[in-house]
Amino acid sequence: MTISDRAPALEMRGIRKAFPGVVALDDVDFAVDPGDVHMLLGENGAGKSTLMKILGGAYRKDAGQIRIGGRVVEIESPRAAHALGIRVIYQEFNLVAHLSVAENIFLGSLPTRWGGIVDWRALAIRTSHLLQDLGMTLDPNALVAGLGLAQRQMVEIAKALAPSSAMASADKPDAKILVMDEPSSALTSREVDRLFALVERLASRGVAIVYITHRLDEVFRIGRRITVMRDGRHVTTRAIGEVDVPELVRMMANRDLSEHFPKVRVARGAELLRVEGLTVRGVLSDINLSLHAGEVVGISGVLGAGRTELARAIAGADRFDSGRLFVDGKGARFRGPADAIASGVGLLPEDRKAQGLVPALNVARNIALPHARRMATLGVLPGRCEADLAAPIAEELRVKATPTQPVQLLSGGNQQKVVLGKWLAGASRIFIFDEPTRGIDVGAKVEIYQLMNRLAARGAGIIMISSELPELLGMSDRILVMHRGRIHAEFSSADATEENVLRAALGLASPALSDAALPAGVER
Repeated sequence: MTISDRAPALEMRGIRKAFPGVVALDDVDFAVDPGDVHMLLGENGAGKSTLMKILGGAYRKDAGQIRIGGRVVEIESPRAAHALGIRVIYQEFNLVAHLSVAENIFLGSLPTRWGGIVDWRALAIRTSHLLQDLGMTLDPNALVAGLGLAQRQMVEIAKALAPSSAMASADKPDAKILVMDEPSSALTSREVDRLFALVERLASRGVAIVYITHRLDEVFRIGRRITVMRDGRHVTTRAIGEVDVPELVRMMANRDLSEHFPKVRVARGAELLRVEGLTVRGVLSDINLSLHAGEVVGISGVLGAGRTELARAIAGADRFDSGRLFVDGKGARFRGPADAIASGVGLLPEDRKAQGLVPALNVARNIALPHARRMATLGVLPGRCEADLAAPIAEELRVKATPTQPVQLLSGGNQQKVVLGKWLAGASRIFIFDEPTRGIDVGAKVEIYQLMNRLAARGAGIIMISSELPELLGMSDRILVMHRGRIHAEFSSADATEENVLRAALGLASPALSDAALPAGVER
């Protein structure tokens, strides 16, 4: 028996990594066995993604040792990691939007014919075989730009598992270590089932899987061992049967978060927003809703129900064909997001990196961007005005970064807080949160929920779109359920249950809308 037969698939010992002003990893140990599904847990900023970026060759470690199959290795680049059988699926997508699914999956290893010409027929065959092996129903010729988040996630997974040779397959992969960073955050429950089946199959073939997630139900569903990190340090590694949810939360946050949804109800005030008959041909049909001061209105629905499209239409990001908007009782017509911002409407988009942030800019500049026009004097921004605007906002949100730090270096949860900070820095009273806690840890979620409470207490109104039913049930005053571009049902907080909301989202029930769901002046 060789060393690699006996040794862990991966050992990382004493890993250290520092960025300017921040120690991201401090003497971290981590190991994974062949065939293990190892859950890597911790709050945003705990160092999980940084550790995996070192493994994947995106970052160089400052100190420590890495062993693959018992052999000491130096991973100096993503190419070197790939050659060692390491595949990393990062939380933020790394796809080329104007290329097809097939081209993205085999980018860098496109099959060629004599003369270096791409063999498009061979590419189509290889892609079709791979997708079939993985149980995916993607069109190999579809452009990535036209895909939704869930489909893009599937492309990322297929890309990571794409064989280096035509002899490999999903059942005999050449990947030895597979890292999955929040792979299910954009998937429907059915797609998650397929993902977990794939994980189990890969593990049965000896692939060592590192799975990063903030969804604790996933930990106990597919995990075999867990490692918890906190503040850049290793806290513990345990077998899955040795821990429960409260203990995991305490270890991750170093505090008791017994109340995951700290909803504080306030008296409903004046109407802030009314939507009448909003229609986008083929997407949204006759949407009617209202939002009052102090109210959180949750919007549920399966993928493709039109939730994000509704948010973008209200916020001026997309045009609608018919319908009317009223803000504070007055008719409003938004020619673009700038008009919506001027009317006090702020949108936190579903894809924070592509739509909510400028990654290369620092924290202060990202927070100040929507407000540059009002801060400028004769078109020139006064010195330190951005930092002065952003500092108290970042402090209130507890952003773990300095105002001058580029947001691309922040964890997902801290990036989400910066997006929120943009709207807190202005005069927004109507907030549209599209998946506000997607991909962030349980501690950061509670902080965002508490922020929602504070906003409601100040007289703001919040529309919250979420795929997590417990979140909607825990934080909403009312829940509207969308199905095929329509508002199919409405529930008060007292009447809403996971079962009836899910049934409505699937179009299996159509309860009568309550009076609260109907805009003023619209008859039943």
